[in-house]
Amino acid sequence: MPENPKFFNWSLKNLLSTIPDPLEQSRVKILYTFLILSILKVLIVIPLAYQNNQLPQLKLALILILAYTFLTKLLLSHKRYAVLISHFMILMGLVIVIFVLFGLAKTINIMAMQFIFMMILSGFYLLNRGFGIFYSILAVIPVVVFMIVNGDLQNLHNSTEGLGSPAYEIMVFLNFVTIILGHYLFYQALIRNVKEKELLNEKLLIAVNEANIAAQSKSDFLSTMSHELRTPLNSVIGMAELLSDELTSPEQEENLKILNFSAASLHTLINDILDFNKLGSEKLYLESIGVNLHSLIHNICSGLRIQAKEKGLELVLEIDEELKQIPISTDPTRISQILFNLTGNAIKFTSSGNVKIQVKILDKDADKISVRFSIADTGIGINAEKMDSIFEPFTQASTSTTRNYGGTGLGLAIVKRLLTLFESSVHLESEEGKGSKFWFDISFKRNNQALENDSIGKEQIFDLNGLRVLVVEDNPVNSLLLKKIFQKWSNIPDFARDGYEALVKVSANNYDLILMDIHMPLLDGYETTMKIRELSDKEKSTVPIIALTASVSNNLSDKIREAGMNDYLSKPYNPKELYSKLREIAFKKNLNL
Repeated sequence: MPENPKFFNWSLKNLLSTIPDPLEQSRVKILYTFLILSILKVLIVIPLAYQNNQLPQLKLALILILAYTFLTKLLLSHKRYAVLISHFMILMGLVIVIFVLFGLAKTINIMAMQFIFMMILSGFYLLNRGFGIFYSILAVIPVVVFMIVNGDLQNLHNSTEGLGSPAYEIMVFLNFVTIILGHYLFYQALIRNVKEKELLNEKLLIAVNEANIAAQSKSDFLSTMSHELRTPLNSVIGMAELLSDELTSPEQEENLKILNFSAASLHTLINDILDFNKLGSEKLYLESIGVNLHSLIHNICSGLRIQAKEKGLELVLEIDEELKQIPISTDPTRISQILFNLTGNAIKFTSSGNVKIQVKILDKDADKISVRFSIADTGIGINAEKMDSIFEPFTQASTSTTRNYGGTGLGLAIVKRLLTLFESSVHLESEEGKGSKFWFDISFKRNNQALENDSIGKEQIFDLNGLRVLVVEDNPVNSLLLKKIFQKWSNIPDFARDGYEALVKVSANNYDLILMDIHMPLLDGYETTMKIRELSDKEKSTVPIIALTASVSNNLSDKIREAGMNDYLSKPYNPKELYSKLREIAFKKNLNL
């Protein structure tokens, strides 16, 4: 930043270089112009007053020339004197108005009116609105007093009494110049300020556009990475599910449990990272699916018990048995995610003892049921000073926590944000070295309809014989997986490797259902679906289409609906969930399955 000018500085440019604001610069310019013009006026008066032998005017002019010169030098020395000099100049104008009205001319002449205008102008332009109003009133008071004293309104006179010609005419002209320059300088500063704001707005729009592009790039990157990660993971989880029916020894069952748990852990980690991005952009919404909460929590705990057992911990589940008989509507994926994160953390930070999950009914009526979930452990506990910070993203209780236990620091942040979707919040009770307890309450809507999913058990015979299915999938491993899954359901689907092949098969055959992969070469799932919907054959154009996707783009659901798809499943999907959707289609078509 430029240094303040020295006292002996005579350069206005040096002073302006210390003032960044254009409006403040304009005030200094206007004040400087007023001072210079005032000096010029006095210099004109001095020789004329001397020539006309007007001694009082000459003495006053000499005093004013010294005063204006000193004020000009004072102004150029530092910007802080600008306000003080502005007040002085306005008050000097008031003195001149009084002097003209009651001393020299004894009439309301042009010069008096000019100085009144300059006082009003200076109050607003050099100071602020408040002083502008104050000095405007102050400038008018002498005129009002003069009118009252004289008893009537005097006409404007060009009286030169007290000031000889041509001094009077020159003073009037210079006063007009002062008024015009004052307006011009302020307007120039105003235009400059507006242009700077417009330039800043343009830069802001460019920055916003770049930020939007960056956000879209991040979203596209995450969507691509999600697809690349979830596609092979779908095969791993699917094949593990198929192997569960072909076990021949307890050792194989144990190995399969480890495989399933590792895949589920990887799936949870991927979901945490991707869902945190969705939560940040407020694009995550809850589904409403019929669920038996008792069965859901037992399934969650069966996977976590393996992790607890590896550390020599006991995982205790205390669940209200009445929940068996109360089906609800909720988002099972988010409930699982919350419990996986909280229980997984409890197991990770507990070296001995147990982890206890309690689920109990707090209140219930015909429409809703309120349930309290609590997860308690006998682990390291949390310092009271750190209890709030651990819910922030990428944050753990200390650096040693990350070093000794690992983790991304996203789990609790995601739990906190997910619970806001359920209109709930997480509570923490903990003492360092004595364990922790997390708890939260959720009010669920009761689902009084029978839950078909609960009737689908391992012993049930899955049968989709007679359902004509087209699978559009470019990944050969996923195609093989689906082929094996459908074989277990007594069904042999038709396969297409891309959108163009799918269109050929749809034109040649009638299908009850199409499973459509979204990301495919040549013609993707969206475009393929739209072309199918445009077919003239009504039976072919209205065939139900379920998207199979590994994408996590924020507007995925909207894009699927806009393309004309009926539903979607996210990879890696549960075969039982796929079966449930297929049976629903079959029932709608009155197929006897």
